[in-house]
Amino acid sequence: MDDLEFERLLKTTRLKLDDIERAAIQKDIEEVIGYFEKIGEIDTEGEEKAYHPIKVDARLREDSVSKFADVDMLKRQTKLHDGYIIGPKL
Repeated sequence: MDDLEFERLLKTTRLKLDDIERAAIQKDIEEVIGYFEKIGEIDTEGEEKAYHPIKVDARLREDSVSKFADVDMLKRQTKLHDGYIIGPKL
């Protein structure tokens, strides 16, 4: 990673680093990029693609509709607006 790329990364992440931190983090990032380059060199031609390395049985439950038992309690315990339940702000 050259200095220009590193500067753009710092600007994007809004990090303010002193010279010692810069050198250490730039070295760490270059090391991680090196690992990814090594992974990219692995010859996988002819290998079966492993999208799910562990077999997953996608058993779906059967949907069913049921009435809520205590509608009055629900109305007392929740905030409503025009018949809709108001949930917490996220």
